[in-house]
Amino acid sequence: MRAMSVLRSARHLTSLRRFYRRGRRANRLSLTVILIVAALLRAQYLLQIEHNTDHAWPIAQALRTLDYGDLPLVGQGTSVLFASPPLTGYLYLPWLALTRSPLGAYVFVIALNTLAVLLAYRAARTLIGPRRALIAAGLMAVNPWVIEYSRTTWVQSLLPFLVTATAWLLWPVLLGRSRRPVRRTVLALVMLTLTGQTYLLGFLLVLPVGLLILVFRRRVPPRGLLIGGAVFAIALAIYGTGLLGDWATVQQRVQGFGAEPAQVRTDAWNHAVRLVTGADYAAARGVEAPAGDAIQRQDLGAIVHWLLLGVLGFGIAAAVYSALRPASDPARHNGRGPALIALVWFLLPVLLMTYVGQAVHPFYLLLSLPAGHVLAAWGLGVIFQPERRPGGPILALLGIPLAVLMGLNSARYAQETAALPGAHGLTALSLEYGLPLGRAVRENLPPDGVVQVGVEGWIVQSLAGQTFPVLAETRAPRFTLIPREGGVLVDAYAPDEVLPEVAGAEPALRLGLPDGWTLAVEAFPAGAAARCAVDAEQPIQPGLVALGYTSDQGIELRAAALDGADGAWVLTTIWAVTGQVEGIEARLFAPFAHVFDSAGARVLIVDGEAVPGYDWRAGDCHVHRMAFSLPEGGAGPYTLQVGQYDAIAGLNAIFLDPDSGESTPLVALPLSLP
Repeated sequence: MRAMSVLRSARHLTSLRRFYRRGRRANRLSLTVILIVAALLRAQYLLQIEHNTDHAWPIAQALRTLDYGDLPLVGQGTSVLFASPPLTGYLYLPWLALTRSPLGAYVFVIALNTLAVLLAYRAARTLIGPRRALIAAGLMAVNPWVIEYSRTTWVQSLLPFLVTATAWLLWPVLLGRSRRPVRRTVLALVMLTLTGQTYLLGFLLVLPVGLLILVFRRRVPPRGLLIGGAVFAIALAIYGTGLLGDWATVQQRVQGFGAEPAQVRTDAWNHAVRLVTGADYAAARGVEAPAGDAIQRQDLGAIVHWLLLGVLGFGIAAAVYSALRPASDPARHNGRGPALIALVWFLLPVLLMTYVGQAVHPFYLLLSLPAGHVLAAWGLGVIFQPERRPGGPILALLGIPLAVLMGLNSARYAQETAALPGAHGLTALSLEYGLPLGRAVRENLPPDGVVQVGVEGWIVQSLAGQTFPVLAETRAPRFTLIPREGGVLVDAYAPDEVLPEVAGAEPALRLGLPDGWTLAVEAFPAGAAARCAVDAEQPIQPGLVALGYTSDQGIELRAAALDGADGAWVLTTIWAVTGQVEGIEARLFAPFAHVFDSAGARVLIVDGEAVPGYDWRAGDCHVHRMAFSLPEGGAGPYTLQVGQYDAIAGLNAIFLDPDSGESTPLVALPLSLP
């Protein structure tokens, strides 16, 4: 009998071992599928990522470090308080050094944020076991909000990875399950440091981490806490030194931060839930995708949202019950420890942003990752029991349509961008067209050349993969600034706009977009400013009359021409900046033309474009074109006089007649109209 009992026990152990091995094999296969799906959803439509001003900023910071050796202690300004720390730009340095393209930074971010899904599984496994951890990782892998924020390069772009990595490192220490608690504690606090040093709001993660360390202080090794805390303090001191360098701005931002009265908002809760359920993504993104299915996707998404919200609420309730219930073994996956960790990690950021005076954006709640997915998986696990059959297969079958819907929502956003790439002009241009634009700028920009563009210069710098001087100037053909070193002019033109003929420039790029917009790059070769002279080999335009009137403001009226017929005329005046006079930086001169009839009476005043004096550089050429129509019934022939006037200071530029030597604010042109 004893032998039979031993034999039955051996068979039972063998059966358990086989079941355990099959379970581990199924877990590995499921995790592999989840990671592949996460990678595909984050990497798909790579060139349809919208590269906007915030995405460009840290890339341009890294380029300034590469090109000029700048080592900033503070980074991009924020709408929350003062500027963020500069670490994000430093993290992009090696990838930009290798590629000289924003693609290097995007691939780096996507790779780390895909790794975050694996770390979410590892972290969740510590709290709720391997089968339920697969649910948490799967929800995070397919959530379209998380996917979108995993494909950016703004300063908060690495939050999905950094916050999840902090959880993966710290949670086992808090539960006493780590074989190397000192190492994990140090690395967790290093990740916490990186989170704060990349994005100002990342410092809020200190509060849930600090509270949990306090609660589980007996399991946190003091040595690891001391070393990791020292790293955090040193980095914070360096950042603080940078803020002190611009203390006046810091004080101003602090005062402005408290100007709006605080009030209770539900935004933080709604955004934290969105990162779990995918709520309202179809209503916010991809509405104008060619498929035209936004309403249907929103309706289906609403059903999914309410189901997952119910599951999340059930998981929170189950965690609260576990936290309050006496437990003989707090280290169990349904014990007090895991419950406290998940609840604090998820709810504390929500509570911190519930009573505020500032707007709360969805990406602020990335600080709650991956705890929201853990709690939703906790609720699903209690309902379906994935450790037993048929709970696991049922959840797998339910997960397929969920993943399809959320993946489709994410794809529709990219398809909308592909169909309407010019919707935001140069301020948010897809990489598909931004990269050719940047390449055209880089290839046509002379050494030391100047780029003229109507958006923040760092957008074009990041697309071109190099830094260069930038002027906010795109008023051609009314006004064209031809830099002394040459350069390029970059602009985007709406479908109903006619591309201007830019004086002194050669077309370098004409890129038509599917929605009718056109991207244009005009190239001013080195020495293009010399064409402003009448006796140049190829003057800017025919019919120029040489003048040569110098002024007391460091600008010379070099030539003029008159074109037109049937009463519609265009007066072209060519000006050369000859030097920087004192106080010119504060001036705002604009050319003007007075039209006189045959009796000497002034019948018309025509104003040109004002040009700030801080954009005047010796050697530059200014081409002004002023369009006007003659008054009806006037007595011709008409004569013209021109000048430059600063309406703010009430100051005329005084010109010196090259023949008589007399000074005058008005230069009579040797041009007449019938």
